Amino acid sequence: MSTNDAASSRDGGARAHWDRVYSAQAVDEIPEDDDVGAAARKHFGDLAGRRLLDLGCGAGEYSLFFARAGANVTAVDTSAVAVSHLQEYCGERGITNVRAVVSDAFDIAALGPFDAAFGSMILHHLEPFDRFVDVLADSLDPGGRAFFYENSAMSRTLVWCREHLAGRFGIPKYGDDDEFPLQPQEVDAFRRRFDVDVEYPELFLARLASAYVLRGHGEEACAWIDEKLYRFPRVRRLSYRQYVRLARR
Repeated sequence: MSTNDAASSRDGGARAHWDRVYSAQAVDEIPEDDDVGAAARKHFGDLAGRRLLDLGCGAGEYSLFFARAGANVTAVDTSAVAVSHLQEYCGERGITNVRAVVSDAFDIAALGPFDAAFGSMILHHLEPFDRFVDVLADSLDPGGRAFFYENSAMSRTLVWCREHLAGRFGIPKYGDDDEFPLQPQEVDAFRRRFDVDVEYPELFLARLASAYVLRGHGEEACAWIDEKLYRFPRVRRLSYRQYVRLARR
């Protein structure tokens, strides 16, 4: 099998996985005080009439969130099922400032330019990452901003557990087979074209043990541990959740 054929096979497998996920997941709107949405909107500023890309829109909850703020949203996903559901939802409710499109992340320049770009748990799916950095920069107008809510591979312990324990010993594995948490060097790759700011809004570390190993048990105790450890900056950086804020130069 050639390299291109192997890549095509992986992409097809990922699309099939997410089509199955979104076949069972309805479009659902999120509240105005959603933490991630509010942080992104603060970074973007006034969105009225501005062109916003929702990259990897999935069920479309953030597309609708930003549309309510007045943005003209282009919602992009490789899952035709997700896009179809969002199109139907908007059509039934007369929502005219959301355009849902089936597209690969590397083809977004043809849909722009945009004033802002948003993504939730999408960057860690994208390879080659250096190429995506240029695609994103070329898709945004000068001064454009991007906001990504992402996982993180900063903790070597978490990465080891993900590679050796997830999917075994009764421990669940989420996501498709080819994704990998966003690596620090990938965040640094943005610095070629963007001003970059990273925030760890909470420590999401002990709670992973509750979610994966303890099957939801001990969640309150693990949340308490995360809250107490969050005060230490060196530990905070090991969180599995991060905000990546970008401003195009």
